[in-house]
Amino acid sequence: MKNLKKIIYTVIAGGIFLVIFSLITALFPNNWFIRMTPANSLDYVFLVLTSLLLGAYVSLSLTEKKRTKQNNAAAYGGGVGGFLGFGCALCNKLLLLIFGAVGVLTYVEPYRPLIGTIGVGLMGYAVYTKNKAGKEKEDKSKHTKKVNKKYEAKKVFL
Repeated sequence: MKNLKKIIYTVIAGGIFLVIFSLITALFPNNWFIRMTPANSLDYVFLVLTSLLLGAYVSLSLTEKKRTKQNNAAAYGGGVGGFLGFGCALCNKLLLLIFGAVGVLTYVEPYRPLIGTIGVGLMGYAVYTKNKAGKEKEDKSKHTKKVNKKYEAKKVFL
């Protein structure tokens, strides 16, 4: 039941991220945003993977009983890296401000696939470690309950 809840949260959050990201990066044509560089198939792969992993991370965060700030830096870095991997580099105002149009095309655009791969890798790491930490907490609590039951059973017999 708990896994079904995580899956539903993942699909909903991932779908929300997918729609929002695809609209603001103009990977799905719309009237609000125009993409200045053509999209390739790798952009769509990074869009789907980043959205899915962000949805999984949000799902794991929402279903935790005690929230921790574990791996937030990896998740933030992965989200930004994934976004830079599939976003239009010329449409990014911050990149244009830092590098200028020629700098963006020279120094950022050729490395977008690498930036996207690193971003998806960081998000994958954040989801993996968050899930692993949640399972360890569950195992620890099960063990504690088991020990407490044994102690109470001994207490009754004594």
